[in-house]
Amino acid sequence: MIGRYFSMTLIAGALAAPTAVLAADPARDTSARDEQRTRVAPVSTTNATVGEDARRFSDRDWQKNWAVDKDKIERALGVGKDKAHYRQALENMGFHITAVNYDKPDYLEYEIINGKKSYEVQVEFDKDTGKSTEVDLTTNVWQADATDKALKDSNYKYTYPTTQTRDAERYSDRARLRAAAANTDKLEKELGVGRDKSHYRSALQKMGYKVTSVNYDKPDYVEYEVVKGDDSYEVQVDFDEKSKKSTKVDVTVNMVQADTTSRALGRN
Repeated sequence: MIGRYFSMTLIAGALAAPTAVLAADPARDTSARDEQRTRVAPVSTTNATVGEDARRFSDRDWQKNWAVDKDKIERALGVGKDKAHYRQALENMGFHITAVNYDKPDYLEYEIINGKKSYEVQVEFDKDTGKSTEVDLTTNVWQADATDKALKDSNYKYTYPTTQTRDAERYSDRARLRAAAANTDKLEKELGVGRDKSHYRSALQKMGYKVTSVNYDKPDYVEYEVVKGDDSYEVQVDFDEKSKKSTKVDVTVNMVQADTTSRALGRN
């Protein structure tokens, strides 16, 4: 069964105190995942399976609940705090900090996990007061190797990272999403509207994308997860049932990934 890569539910309750066993060093973010990806067999675009429970990994469905949970966690973390507060607050809520992507006077960025769930915490600070002015919780789409390894390790033991993530711009969702936004706009224009369903899979393949999951395939709506390199998008197309032509195309960064998509990215 295709599984949801992230489950966006609020996590409460403190975990046991951290042990002394070292976690993966986030400073060693190298090409390990890239090497793994090259060993993954290509995902068939002709045999992509329609999800048995698409709501678990459809971004369109997931976003309906995500905004509420995101707001709750951000409120719990609060603003007007110093940096030390955020590590303590996250650990008290049961999160493990697996990567410190940035730790600058005016900006702090953590990757955090609890079980198989992962998020990115982004905090802005006033340089003069050292107090936070903005907190943003996002899904952790581009994970540092330390986070990726922690999610896979059934015997993972938590310890706070001692170094910052190397090449953090490769894993920072804040940085990557800015570039992805321009690409999604381009994809939407190239895919176009007023087309039948068969056009979209063919067009995506010609552009070098692999269709790794078909979340929905209904008379009035089709939803694909696609992969190219280390990027994954969700393609959402609405159709007029009478004319069978598309009326709207949305392309979003793929926040909640099916297992087949995760494997294509080298994450499973």
